[in-house]
Amino acid sequence: MTFAVGDRVQLKSGGPGMTVESVGAKIVCVWFEGMKRNHAEFVPETLTPYQRRAIGAVAGRRRSA
Repeated sequence: MTFAVGDRVQLKSGGPGMTVESVGAKIVCVWFEGMKRNHAEFVPETLTPYQRRAIGAVAGRRRSA
């Protein structure tokens, strides 16, 4: 998958939503934890487009009708 500056992504293994800051051999992403700005480099294959989970969603569970 190809990413561009400004895309919202997250690690395939989960974690916070991040914003792509620069693209090269590795993808540099930024995110915030409270007021603290974090950044790190990631191999593109470890990232996926960000999808916000629905509030109250529990993986693998369905409501009975």
